[in-house]
Amino acid sequence: MHWQLGGSGWAEWLWSIEGSEQRVVASYVGPEVLGSFMGVVRDLLSGARSGFVTFFDEPGGARVFFNQTEGQVFVQIVGYPHLSEPQSWWKAADLLWAGRLPTARFADAFMAMVDELLDRYGTAGYRKRWGHDFPAEEWTALHTAHRLASHGGTNA
Repeated sequence: MHWQLGGSGWAEWLWSIEGSEQRVVASYVGPEVLGSFMGVVRDLLSGARSGFVTFFDEPGGARVFFNQTEGQVFVQIVGYPHLSEPQSWWKAADLLWAGRLPTARFADAFMAMVDELLDRYGTAGYRKRWGHDFPAEEWTALHTAHRLASHGGTNA
């Protein structure tokens, strides 16, 4: 799993899973996408049953849906040609990938991805490349949830 920063206001979430390569693009239209993603992973580690993250890619984008039960998370990546037109979302939606894996495995890969991002850019480099501050509060909260989950502190 990788988070690649492009030019100002552009990023890609890349995920190699089950022999396939997933690529989801995010633009500055949704500047809090990484922070939102951290929040969803934190919530899953804390026992939430579901959540989603929206990636805006002007005019379209994708949503990544998470549904969790018994320590497993079902992930669906759905592409939309026009996220600004809610009335057409489902009739024009395209299921890009769906699969199930252990929540802990997903969370560990996500944590490693953000650690790699910070090692590469730091918070100053993140701001320079993305155009917005690194979501430090969300990262701290995710670290806490990950530590608790790793030590048996949740039902996830």
